[in-house]
Amino acid sequence: MSIRPLQADDEGRVRQWLAAYLADHQRWWAQGYGREPSADLTELAQRDWHELEQASRSDRHLVAVLELEGSDGRGQAAGIVRAGQRADHFQGFVIGVLQWIYVAPQGRGQGLADTLMAHALAWMDAQNVSGREVFVTALNPAAVALYRRHGFEVADYRMLARAGP
Repeated sequence: MSIRPLQADDEGRVRQWLAAYLADHQRWWAQGYGREPSADLTELAQRDWHELEQASRSDRHLVAVLELEGSDGRGQAAGIVRAGQRADHFQGFVIGVLQWIYVAPQGRGQGLADTLMAHALAWMDAQNVSGREVFVTALNPAAVALYRRHGFEVADYRMLARAGP
């Protein structure tokens, strides 16, 4: 197992992961809004891929891919994490932000999310951030449990409602 920076040849696999991640979130949020999304998943995944590429070239962001050794002896991408930092204007200091973590379905249940999480938190420590945050959808219990295992606690609630009569 190894963790490396995002590479251009990750695009196809990462776009698939983005599409799956975005589809899950569209489904969860549709429940709250009471309507189906109108955004196109392909366009969203393309936009998010370009954002990942840009972030990967910034020293204020971490975009890292976890690889497992495949049966052919070569590395197979199995997960990704993105983190950044931002100034918290309420507290007056810089915080680390976990922006995305994803483990491919075939890699789930093996502790890979914990490995990616530890890597992101170590990166945040190296950036000397004064706090950490992550936004998580309550309908994703695996992610909520992951973040709790790594010391995150609920501080806010995002609430959705259906519009109109």
